[in-house]
Amino acid sequence: MTMTILDRRLLIVGGKGGTGKSSVAAALAELSAFRGRRTLVVSADGSPGAAGMFGVVPTHSAQEVTANLHVLQIESKASLNEFVKGQLGPLGAVSGPVARAFSFVAEAAPGVSELLLVGKYAEETRSGNWDLVVVDAASSGHLLGELAAPAGVGEIAPIGRLARETGWIVDLLADESITGVVNVTLAEEVPMSETLEFVERLHAETPAMLAAVVVNRTRPQLYARARREEVDALLADRPARLSKGAVGVFDAVQIGLDRADVASAIDARLRKELPVGTPILHIPELGVVDSTRASIREAIADELSL
Repeated sequence: MTMTILDRRLLIVGGKGGTGKSSVAAALAELSAFRGRRTLVVSADGSPGAAGMFGVVPTHSAQEVTANLHVLQIESKASLNEFVKGQLGPLGAVSGPVARAFSFVAEAAPGVSELLLVGKYAEETRSGNWDLVVVDAASSGHLLGELAAPAGVGEIAPIGRLARETGWIVDLLADESITGVVNVTLAEEVPMSETLEFVERLHAETPAMLAAVVVNRTRPQLYARARREEVDALLADRPARLSKGAVGVFDAVQIGLDRADVASAIDARLRKELPVGTPILHIPELGVVDSTRASIREAIADELSL
């Protein structure tokens, strides 16, 4: 790859709950900061998420947690007030009539509350304060609605200041050199199918484009092909009478092989059905002791050859 996912200015990390998307978002942000890039981690899924993994309680104001790394949590009400004041200028005073009207629209019109979330991290991206903004976004279904919101609101208000403001957000999301979506999934059948559906809808319903798929908790093949045939034969011909401990060993080996086969089949399907050239990054299944942000960060760095 001539351009890695970390060379963009906005990475939006999504995925179903339980896939490890927050840990992946935090690890990507750390990698960026370690490369000397000014990096902001934004939690935008209603919880501290990735921004809360650095020993501080994130707020609506950016906080520095280490060299080149800041964290921020988007809050809906604060985003509304900030967006109104920042985007509508003097007419957007919080107590003014324009602000009250906009607040009413935000509560009543479809897509406006989502626009506020996207508008906040889009504004951080174009502010010039950061080389990279990493967003720990909502789960896949909600994320699609958020990314589609700027264009949708622009259609509701096709002229005027609001249209101009949503226009630049759409342009920023659509620029592949600036923005990319990272989907985090698991090496399992259902999450993989959900990822393929998400990618199809992402490109059909939003201006944003896929930057990479991260397959978490992958299980590598344990043996080369020739050796695997020997192991399969051994498992098939195991003695009828075995001690309980020996049976457990055979069963554990078979389970490990079966899981690795599933992971290999899933990887092959992803490579076949994802857009050509989509980077697929693998994070191996880690033990409880090794399942740390540092281990995930190192695995991603290896995949990106950093």
